[in-house]
Amino acid sequence: MPSANDFIIQEQCQLTADVYLLKLKTTAKLSGYLPGKFVMVALPNELFQLRRPLAIADCQAMQGQLSLVYRTVGQGTNLLASLKPGVKLNILGALGNGFTYQSLTANDQVLLIGGGTGLPPLMFLAKTLAQKGCQVTTMAGFRTQAQVFGTAVFQASGKFLLATDDGTAGIQGTVKTLLDNWSANCRHVYACGPLGLLQTVQKHFADCQLPVDLSLESRMGCGMGACAGCMVSIGQGDLNQHVCLEGPVFSAAEVKL
Repeated sequence: MPSANDFIIQEQCQLTADVYLLKLKTTAKLSGYLPGKFVMVALPNELFQLRRPLAIADCQAMQGQLSLVYRTVGQGTNLLASLKPGVKLNILGALGNGFTYQSLTANDQVLLIGGGTGLPPLMFLAKTLAQKGCQVTTMAGFRTQAQVFGTAVFQASGKFLLATDDGTAGIQGTVKTLLDNWSANCRHVYACGPLGLLQTVQKHFADCQLPVDLSLESRMGCGMGACAGCMVSIGQGDLNQHVCLEGPVFSAAEVKL
């Protein structure tokens, strides 16, 4: 069951002009903090009543250590970026359903595909799969070199392929460019990023008998399925499941994008 626990900020690192890495620690026992799940962070200011949903970029549960990567997009996340080590944050988690990888074994080939702030959950997944002995390939797309982050994690976990729209890092192009030039076999595909990227991945693998996990990004109010602010259509239904509760990870064969 998710629980709300107090965490202390250990470190706050600026990765790019608007992307930050937040390292936290708690004395509470962390349960269920797995790749693909997320947390809801309460901001230490009564003007911000709603918690902010953030993906888990890394977690060492036994040590009570949690890492979150986020982009500053408004007043709430700008406040979060201003917080210094020693500040206490109340965090609700872990929430949602994460990636399906438990059946994978050593030497299984897996493909991770992400872009922008869709990369944090893939950072945790890449590390976890590498520890299982899987052969990990990660494809990442950014607009320009100044926006690139997470490369060290992906390079340490396996093969890393990078594309930027302007060609300032990696090859010039998008994730689609990388996919069109990739022909290796794999056991499982995982993707997280903006809608266009997820649609590209879904279409690319539509005719393959291959499990494809898509992690959706959505605005959330409660993070627990109560407010119905993050509905998505699955199977034959119409807006019948919550990104925060049944997701954020869904099968590409079922979710309507």
